[in-house]
Amino acid sequence: MNWSDFADTTRRDTMASERFPSWALALVLALGTVVAVPAADRQLTDDHRYKRDPVFLNARTLIYVVQARPEQLQLLRLDLFGGKPRPIHKDETRSELEPAVSRDGRFLAFLQSRSAASVGMVIEDTRSKKTAEIPPASGFSGMRSPAFSPDGKRVLYVFAEGGRQKVFSCDTSAGDRKVLVDTSGICNWPSVSPDGRVLLFGSTRDGNYEIYTASATDGSGIRRLTIDRSQDVRPRFSPDGRRVVFVSNRDGNREIYVMDSDGAGVKRVTENSERDDFPTWHPDGKRIVYVSERKGRFDLRLRDVP
Repeated sequence: MNWSDFADTTRRDTMASERFPSWALALVLALGTVVAVPAADRQLTDDHRYKRDPVFLNARTLIYVVQARPEQLQLLRLDLFGGKPRPIHKDETRSELEPAVSRDGRFLAFLQSRSAASVGMVIEDTRSKKTAEIPPASGFSGMRSPAFSPDGKRVLYVFAEGGRQKVFSCDTSAGDRKVLVDTSGICNWPSVSPDGRVLLFGSTRDGNYEIYTASATDGSGIRRLTIDRSQDVRPRFSPDGRRVVFVSNRDGNREIYVMDSDGAGVKRVTENSERDDFPTWHPDGKRIVYVSERKGRFDLRLRDVP
């Protein structure tokens, strides 16, 4: 299996790149989306290899995934102020992807391949170097989208069980596993607000991928934030919890958008004839890092968010 193809269920032809014209600044589209004023944009990598899943370890250090070999995805660490990317697990031969970091930087959670058809989740204590693991179930199965609670005590993730992909949580020892959201359709990309009260996630419960919120305590009070015929995916709360960054193909190809945490004020952040994807907030809440595909080449870019 080529691990660059281990993409989420939204990586479909429905999100294929299509060229469309540049729009006037601050133009209000028929769908109510505002095209943001162009912002400062800086390219962070230049190796052009397939990349995904950037996440900040701290204000100057990124962890992200690169295709090291056709059959392997590898976790790398990058200093924004200089130096070359370095492997997190230098001697690891299995694919590792979808990293998540606790707010204090102590714990790292990520997915690790077990076979071509299954993926487990590893939770690593970066201080003690001890690891805990939730292995995949038998057959074709795996975890998805690990994310930490703001206090760093629990890890959220998604897992297919009983015909549905649900949101679960566990402690940092991979114990005390609980179902948090069990609804129709497929759930993915959990993100918890900084105050620990609100769960943000994507779901197909209403037909296509839309973005929802619920109680981060028990999954109750599900509320839909986006209403669009396109696919709205990969939502993440900003560090202050006031905004959400997400990916959508609502304007023709996959681009990055932001909105208020209640779903209002949708603004388009990127405009690229190919694909912009996998956004993550800088800890300052003013910038994002994302993966941009240009002429078939993939690199990380740092961009101001208006």
